[in-house]
This record gives sequence, structure tokens and C-alpha cells, in this order.
Amino acid sequence: MPDNQYDFRIVIIGRRAFAIKRITREGDFRASGSGIIHYSKENIPINLISLSFETQKKIQSQSLALDFLYGKDASFSLVEVSYAFSSAGYLSCPGYWDENLTFHQTEITPEFFMIEDFLQYLEYN
Repeated sequence: MPDNQYDFRIVIIGRRAFAIKRITREGDFRASGSGIIHYSKENIPINLISLSFETQKKIQSQSLALDFLYGKDASFSLVEVSYAFSSAGYLSCPGYWDENLTFHQTEITPEFFMIEDFLQYLEYN
């Protein structure tokens, strides 16, 4: 997208969503890999969290990462869906949103969330 200055990466694991705003590099259109990241929850549009949970339910994924770009018509475009992601970029997130869009301030360790969900699955099945 022309003149794109940032994107949003929303990660969903089970019933938790955490997110970052990634800034593009000077002279580059890509935000992925720039290392310029804003972690504050105030930087994340809440409607993207809701849309991400809806997407997760539709594709029936336990965990995924979604990349969104902000368009000129004030709408968001989903530009990438990933099943794998590095946890390192999310350790500084201040917490996560649940499916009711309530924010929980806590440490983010994605692999622990996956383990918790798996153990809970084993307990109930």
C-alpha cells in the first residue's frame, strides 16, 4: 500500500490476543523486521482485536498471527495470516485482550499460553 508507515500484528493464542504496532523503515514499505515496535495497548485499535477473534473462529485456528494495514479509506486490510511466529517480539507487550475485549495486564510468553491451553485440553478430553 502506498505511503504505508506502519502495520498491526495481532497474535491470537486460544482465547487471548496480544498486539504490536510495527513502524516501517526509512525508505522501505515493510514494517515486518524493522525492529521499530510500539507496544502500548493504546496504539492498537480495539476493532482489530475483535476482527482477529472473528477470523480465528472462522478458520478454526488455535494460534495465528494476523497482519493488518490501514487503508486510505479509513478501513483495515488483512494482508497476511501466519501460523508460526517468533515469541521474542511480543515479550514486551503489556498484556492481552480476552474474547470480551477486556484487557489483562500480565507478562506475555506465547509458548506458555500454548502449553496452558494444551494441558487444559488434555484435562477435559
